[in-house]
Amino acid sequence: MIETLQDARQHQLVILRRLVKGPLTEFELSSEIARHSGYSDDEALMRVREWLIELRDEGLVWAGALSNDMGQEIFAAALTRRGREVAA
Repeated sequence: MIETLQDARQHQLVILRRLVKGPLTEFELSSEIARHSGYSDDEALMRVREWLIELRDEGLVWAGALSNDMGQEIFAAALTRRGREVAA
């Protein structure tokens, strides 16, 4: 999981810039990573899927969009545990 988190951190700025436009799906996330890295589309999709499996195994969930306590959407990359933001 550490390696995949480091990979995600390398692409954090790209992901956050993209999230300004709206929520980011698993496929869109892998496309953004492929576009800005040396990974092919298939490699990026495989790594994202592996990463999401690792997150689920740790009890975490990828969220392309979050809401604050007032119900307003906050577009940010996040790892969530039971709906609470862990990292952005």
